[in-house]
Amino acid sequence: MQEKPKCRSCTRRQAPCTYTNDGLNQLASAASAASSPSYDRSQPGSSFTPIQRSYGTTPSRPYQNHAAQTRRPSPKTPPPPSPLSLNMAHLELLHHFVTVTSYAITTGRISHVVWHDTVPHIALSHEFVMHALLAVSALHIAYLRPDQRMSYWKRAAMHQDRALQLQQLAMANPTRENADALFIFSFLIVYLALASPSSVDGTVVDTPLHAAIQCIHMFRGIRSLLPSIRHWVEEGPLAHLLVLYSGHIKSNPTFRDPSTEDHFSKLLIFCSTAPDLNKDTEMDDVESFAAAASSLRASYLKVESVLEGDLYTPPIWHWAVRLPSSFVQRLGERHAVPLVLIAHWCVLLSQARHYWWIGDWLDKTMGEIEACLPHEYSQWLEWPTEKIREINETRRRSD
Repeated sequence: MQEKPKCRSCTRRQAPCTYTNDGLNQLASAASAASSPSYDRSQPGSSFTPIQRSYGTTPSRPYQNHAAQTRRPSPKTPPPPSPLSLNMAHLELLHHFVTVTSYAITTGRISHVVWHDTVPHIALSHEFVMHALLAVSALHIAYLRPDQRMSYWKRAAMHQDRALQLQQLAMANPTRENADALFIFSFLIVYLALASPSSVDGTVVDTPLHAAIQCIHMFRGIRSLLPSIRHWVEEGPLAHLLVLYSGHIKSNPTFRDPSTEDHFSKLLIFCSTAPDLNKDTEMDDVESFAAAASSLRASYLKVESVLEGDLYTPPIWHWAVRLPSSFVQRLGERHAVPLVLIAHWCVLLSQARHYWWIGDWLDKTMGEIEACLPHEYSQWLEWPTEKIREINETRRRSD
């Protein structure tokens, strides 16, 4: 039996995955049983070590035997950190995020102010957001400075692990006070999943396809949480970002290009009648695949209907948000139909290829899908491969 996919950080820490249903249930139970946070803010990895104040020592008495003290010196203890101590490494990452990354990560022209001002302000009150912010900043510096990327990759991994630890209790106990923090965290963690390196020091950390599975888990997790915090987010400074999760974007009933409509009609038939479906696939999976294909068509129509300039990045995430857990499990098992649909999703993601956090992830993902997919299904990769090439060529001409 195949093991359900988990995100890399949770697997490394042997912790329940926050973004799976089981993980959410465990976190909710842990939150209700705990009366105080279970983490130690002073342990290694935390960037917010509490200040330990020194109140002085008792002065030496005049009649003490100084010779004895010389023979048996007291063990030296390190002095407590000064209240004026600064962590320059963390300040470097924060400065880079505010001055550089906030302009390079944006998902819309209107979002510049949000990422430059609002998100850092939220991070000052929520440590898990601050650590996620610092991790994204470290990955961006690694992207900009290839000769120093190993150091920044390691710093990014440290902050990402800490962010996931700290946000678990908040995610299990959403309130008005942490609603905006949880919502923006869902964006940051997806950027981390896509931008994180697939290998460090020659050791494979993750595959591009597993990063896609990780993103889908994260989107599904935040979608399960969104109903309980949406009314608070709508009242706050992140309200306009809800459009990336909303289902009320108007779209045309059919595609402008009849050939695209014809392709999706054939794709829907394939998802319902692929040769191996009768051998090892339950009827529930057949329905799941067909529903995923129909939902993917709807996402294509939404992207096509977004007017130029309304959203700098079209709503490319809608499809992943709505995928059922059974589909994600089959994708983790490298089933042919989910692999083909992920290849078609990559066409939508290529709309955001100019952002640094996607980088060469699309090419690597398509390459991995081609390697995993049985030869008899390779024809289903021709259409998405050609569409990605056309989008890339159009963008090169516009640049």
